[in-house]
Amino acid sequence: MAAVEVRERPPITADINGKEETTVPAVPVAVNDPHMTRAQREALIALRRDRVAEWQTGLEQLPHFNPAYPYDIAHEYDFDWTTDPDYSHDAVTRLEFNEDGTVSPEKPKNRFLNVAMLTTLLAALGRRVVLEPRLHFGPERGAAAGLYTKLRKPSIQVEPDLAVLAPGTVLSDHQIWDTSYDIDVAVGHPVPALVGELLSDSTAARDLGGKRRLYELLGITEYVLCDVLGGLLDPQAPDAPPGMVVYRLEDGVYRESRAAGTDPSVFRSDVLGGLVRLLPPRDPVQARQDFRFQWWDEAQRRWRDTRTDEERERTQLAVALLDAHLGSTLSPPELDRITAHWHRHGPPDNVKDRILQVRQAPHAWQSLLRPDEPDNDLGPDRPPTPRAR
Repeated sequence: MAAVEVRERPPITADINGKEETTVPAVPVAVNDPHMTRAQREALIALRRDRVAEWQTGLEQLPHFNPAYPYDIAHEYDFDWTTDPDYSHDAVTRLEFNEDGTVSPEKPKNRFLNVAMLTTLLAALGRRVVLEPRLHFGPERGAAAGLYTKLRKPSIQVEPDLAVLAPGTVLSDHQIWDTSYDIDVAVGHPVPALVGELLSDSTAARDLGGKRRLYELLGITEYVLCDVLGGLLDPQAPDAPPGMVVYRLEDGVYRESRAAGTDPSVFRSDVLGGLVRLLPPRDPVQARQDFRFQWWDEAQRRWRDTRTDEERERTQLAVALLDAHLGSTLSPPELDRITAHWHRHGPPDNVKDRILQVRQAPHAWQSLLRPDEPDNDLGPDRPPTPRAR
């Protein structure tokens, strides 16, 4: 890939009043107007199309200008931000367009889920998972996938939200999290085993169209798409709820990899060697933070993700404290009721302090150690699960 030339900002000139101002090209390379409409955005694109040479001159003033990159008149390229989802530079932040055509101050994609998926995959597969790698493939493959700019230049790179690399890969923390990891299949780098994309309004069509064809052409075994907004996975179903789909490569074509059974939210992943699902939020208020990508651990017979593992470890520690401090204070049925409640709902906050309070007031165990449900929450038809002794 051609080296990126780093330049200084354009020269500062003085107007007739002596006020310093930066030279601005006649055809702007970046516009972030909070009042811009979609129609005005289209007019701006038309202006750039009619005056490509002037637009190109403005691009060349950027300190991160890359002469090999196919810049797109449909996107904005400023000194430290862009709306081009494929443009990669360590000093450039990527933003997106809102529905009205204005630039969003932050990415609408669910960053919480992206990181949660990454950490879950790291736990399941080891250090072969990378956040937002830069996947280079050359113009021939870009053209074959139908990935073009508005000026009909083929794309040469994309940036999936995450990727699982070939078995045997061991990445450093810097490589996993730095978002600057380069995979160049044009020079022989192994293609990823799996790529994942989180859909947004402005990227869904491309993720489901050109990028899907690209990943098929590259021979990437699995393609995972998550829609946390709803209505993006299927253009024919705009009212569909949030969800996920896993595509598996079969004879060079992606086909849905749904697991056998009645649950449409469960898919099979050969890369993970089992079942996967996107668990929807339990609390609608925390929806953006609470989506969970999980895999089925056959050995432990449970759905797992990093947060579930942390909750399980915390519960096991709380049960050990319960045994150590109250094993001779409370009766076995009382201890069993507490343990069953914690395994279902998790132990309460400051559980150690609560256990110590029960030692002083054993009669208060119900309100202190099972504060979230009434005394009869189990009932005679829901016996507690006995603890192993």
